[in-house]
Amino acid sequence: MSERIELKKLTRYERKRFIILTDMENEPDDSQTMVKLLLYSNEIDIEGLIAVTSCWLQDDNYPESILSRVQAYGIVRENLKLHAKGWPTQQELLEKIAAGQKGFGMSDVGDGKSSDGSNLIMRVLKKDDDRPVYFSINAGANTLAQALWDLRKTCDEKTLKKCLSKVRVFDDSGQDDSGAWMNQEFPDMFFVRNSPQVYGLFGPDLNTGPQPWKPLNQFEWAEENVRKRHGILGELFPQRIIHPHFASFPDNVPPLFFWFMDGGGTTGVLQVLNTGMNDPEQITWGGWGGRFSNKKQKIWAGESSQNPYIKENKYKWNNMYPSAPDTWFDKKDKILYKDNIFAPLWRFRADILFDFQARMDWCVAEYKNANHHPIASVNGDDGERCILTGNVKAGQVIEFDASGSSDPDGDNLSLNWWIYNEAGTYGKDVRLVDENEVIVKVHVPEDAKVGDTIHLILEVFDDCKIVSLKAYRRIVIVIKQ
Repeated sequence: MSERIELKKLTRYERKRFIILTDMENEPDDSQTMVKLLLYSNEIDIEGLIAVTSCWLQDDNYPESILSRVQAYGIVRENLKLHAKGWPTQQELLEKIAAGQKGFGMSDVGDGKSSDGSNLIMRVLKKDDDRPVYFSINAGANTLAQALWDLRKTCDEKTLKKCLSKVRVFDDSGQDDSGAWMNQEFPDMFFVRNSPQVYGLFGPDLNTGPQPWKPLNQFEWAEENVRKRHGILGELFPQRIIHPHFASFPDNVPPLFFWFMDGGGTTGVLQVLNTGMNDPEQITWGGWGGRFSNKKQKIWAGESSQNPYIKENKYKWNNMYPSAPDTWFDKKDKILYKDNIFAPLWRFRADILFDFQARMDWCVAEYKNANHHPIASVNGDDGERCILTGNVKAGQVIEFDASGSSDPDGDNLSLNWWIYNEAGTYGKDVRLVDENEVIVKVHVPEDAKVGDTIHLILEVFDDCKIVSLKAYRRIVIVIKQ
């Protein structure tokens, strides 16, 4: 016999505070990320849009490139409001744009080197708001380093400690030496650095991992679903055609090539979205932003101690969270990715792609001509995008009911329940019965120990012919006596 257990909300729907550091105009991927960020601005509290330098752009930054995307967003905002609530005004976002350090790395950090960007960060961290501030660093981090330098110099110890406690860094590979300096000076600061999952969103190469854009290729998909007939914001989503400055070409070969979309940084945006499954405070749980280990280590910029552009040898640090692998079976292509560092993103690649496609449609389409997210309900709850938890005993058979799920467009719904093994501490296979039905039965293993956790994921997706969208819920099952 199966039984139901009492479920409680482990998290609640909350907009996360967010700052992005971007070296836009280095190459097109950061401009792609900016467009995507603006299309999710109704889901997060954007507190900083800061143009900075990097090892690829060492002596300038381009806040005007952020400005043009925000102005484009302002043009499509009225149409976006037809489809969802919570969109910030153009003026609110314009006030968040700033230029950071003009120089490269720690050479441009110190007394008297404050920038508009570093001052903005200081104001955000000192604000009377206890929520964490998530930094997606898609370039160099020296503007954050300057803010911390100035906070340490101008604040008392209590204020500095409180400001540091709010900092959450998701660093795209490390693109200057300031990340190592910050880790040395502030070793308790929350700092994730990774390359694999950044490159794994739609890469690391054009034909690796699942290919949800087929029968189109990535270039064609972006032309069809983003750049053409999707408004001015879509037109400002550039194709990622780049000059490979790291390679040489014969005189008769054009030194340009197309690379995969969203090469860096978009995972930092996805990390903070409230999908009903994500919790950016729990980096080992996995979600749209990837999955990470909670074992700190030294991670060199670019994940190489021989990086020709960045010298970190003079710093002592060992306090960054690295990427973690997943094992995932792709049912569509019938491929097993075992202990694969890209799998934490690849397993959600199609969902992320189609969600972006739907939001691009929102820029120009009437409500009836676009798709909207289903609502995933568990055991008759209100469908709030939050994580649930409940206590069980080893050997117990429990059931969960998603019959209260609904779709705002009246589309038919399908369901999929699955166990995220890597997220839980039990770590082994758990038997599910009727994993594609409204009611699923979970057989809690007899050998589960008190304190073990099992993560059950519910996916609810519609059959809309425009594009299918998915809603999630995560249930953290805790083994008790």
